[in-house]
Amino acid sequence: MAYPMSRAVPGAQTVPLPTSPVVWLGFVKKTLRACVLVALLSALAVAMLGFFSPMEIGRVFVDVAHFVPALLFVIGVVGALGLGNEIGKNFKHVLGYGEVKRVSEHSGHTVVPRRGQRLTYASVLMGLLLGCVAAAVIRAVMDEWVGFLLLAGLAVVLTVPVIKVTRLARIMWLKAREDHRIHWDIVSGGEHSVGTVVAVTNEQFVVDNRAMFHVDLEYRTGGRLETTRVRFFDYPVWAPSMGNEFDVWSDPERPFVQERILIERRYMGQEFVDLADEPVAGEHISGDEAAAQAASDPYTAGVDTDGSASGSGASSSSGSRAEDSVPGMFQSPQWMVDEADPSGPTTPKVARRTRILIGIPPTLIAVFALLGTLLVPVMVDDVPWWTLAALWLYTALTLINAAVYWQFIRRSRWFIRSGVSFGATEAAVFAGFFAAGFTMLTTHNLVMAPLQREIPWTAAHVLTWAAVIGALLVFEWAFTSNAWALKHLNAEFPAPPEAIQEALTGHDPEGIDKLEATYGYRAGVFLYT
Repeated sequence: MAYPMSRAVPGAQTVPLPTSPVVWLGFVKKTLRACVLVALLSALAVAMLGFFSPMEIGRVFVDVAHFVPALLFVIGVVGALGLGNEIGKNFKHVLGYGEVKRVSEHSGHTVVPRRGQRLTYASVLMGLLLGCVAAAVIRAVMDEWVGFLLLAGLAVVLTVPVIKVTRLARIMWLKAREDHRIHWDIVSGGEHSVGTVVAVTNEQFVVDNRAMFHVDLEYRTGGRLETTRVRFFDYPVWAPSMGNEFDVWSDPERPFVQERILIERRYMGQEFVDLADEPVAGEHISGDEAAAQAASDPYTAGVDTDGSASGSGASSSSGSRAEDSVPGMFQSPQWMVDEADPSGPTTPKVARRTRILIGIPPTLIAVFALLGTLLVPVMVDDVPWWTLAALWLYTALTLINAAVYWQFIRRSRWFIRSGVSFGATEAAVFAGFFAAGFTMLTTHNLVMAPLQREIPWTAAHVLTWAAVIGALLVFEWAFTSNAWALKHLNAEFPAPPEAIQEALTGHDPEGIDKLEATYGYRAGVFLYT
C-alpha cells in the first residue's frame, strides 16, 4: 500500500513497511489472534493459582492435583511471553511503519513504535485480571478464604491499569485503522501522477535486509512539478536507478502537505542496478552535506561522514560494492531466495509430492492421538478424569496442527493469507505433550502397570504412547517443514519476482488475485513468515 511521503523524507523517525490490502488484512488477523492468545494464556497461568500456591511448591511433585495446575501455570507463562513478541512484530505492519533499532554501524531492524506496545500490555493485563477473578472463584469454592481475599484484592488493584491501558491500546488500534482508511481514500479519489527518479544515492545502510537509498523524486501535484528527496528502502536485487517510476497520489485539498502525498514504487517494467557489479548512478554529495544529513537522520547517525564508501552520505558513484560495505546483505526477500534454491523441486509432480510428505508426520500423530484417546476409556480401567481431559486436549491440538498442514498441502488461500503458521500450532502440540505425558505418567494403568506386566498391553496403550512420544518428532519436524515450506508452496507456478513483489506491496486489492489468475502463484502474509 502507498505510504505518506512524510515517513520517507530524510530525518523521518520511521521506516515505511508497505503491504497490499490482502497482506495488511492478514497482519490485522495475526495481531488480533496473538492478542487473544496472550490474554488467554496469561489468564490460564494466573487461574491455576486457584488450585495450588507457590508457597506449597514442594507438594507439586507428590500430588497430581497440584502438579497438573503447576504444569499449566508454566505453559501459560511461557506461551504468553513467547507470543507477546509476536504482537509487536505484526502490529508494525498494521501501522505500516516501524522504528529502527541499530545493531551495527551498517545495519538495523525495525521494531514496533513504543506506543504500539500498548497492545501487548493491554493483552497481558487483561489476562492477569481474568485469571485473578477465576482463581478467586476457585479458592472460594474450595473454602480457602484467605487465598480468595488475596486474589480478589489483586483483581481490584488491577482493574484501574487494565481500563487505562486497554483504552490507550484501543485508541492506537483505531488510529491505525483510520490512517489506513484515509490512505485508501487518497489512492482511490486523489490526484494521481507518475513520479520519476532523477537521482539515486546508496547510503550503505541495511534495515531488515533492505538497503537504504536516497532518491530524488520528480512528480506533479497541485498542477505544479515538484522534486523531493526521499529515503527509500528495498532489497538490493531491486536497487533503484534513474528513470525508475513511483506512483504518487495527493489530496486535492492539500496537494503540498507531505502527510497527504502518498508514494508507491513500481516494479514491473523497471530497470534495476546490480549492486554487485556496478555502483548505483547518482550524485556524489559533499562531506558537509553528508554530515548535516547524518545529524538529521537517526538511522545513519554515527557513520563516517568524510564522503568515503563507508560514510552515510557516500554515493555509490564512488565505485564501492554493496557487499564490501555491508557484509551479509541479502540480495532478495526470503521467498525469492527459497524459490531459487537449486535443491528445490525440479518438476510440478515433485513439488506436490513434497508438500504431501511435509504433512504426513503431523497427520499420523493426530490419527494415533485420536484413536488412542477414544480407546482408553474402553480398554483401560481406573483412568482419572484429568488424564482423559489432558489426552483430549492433546488430541485436539494435534488435529488442529494436522489441519494446518493440510491447508498448506492444498495451497489454501485462507492459510496463505491468514498468517497461521506451523510454528504456532507445533508449539501448542508441544505444550499438550507435557500435559498429556505427565498425567499419563501419574496414571498407573497407562504406564507402570503394562511395563510391569500387571495388565496386558492394549491398542489404547500403544496408540497413546506413540502419539505422545511422536510429539517430540513432530516438534523437530516443524523446523524441517518451515525450511521447506516456501520452496514448495508455489514451485510449480513460477511468476516474475517483480510481479510477486508488486502484488505483495502494491495498493491494488485485487493484485494478489490477478497474480494467481495469471500465473497460478498464491501469495499472502505467509510469504512474510
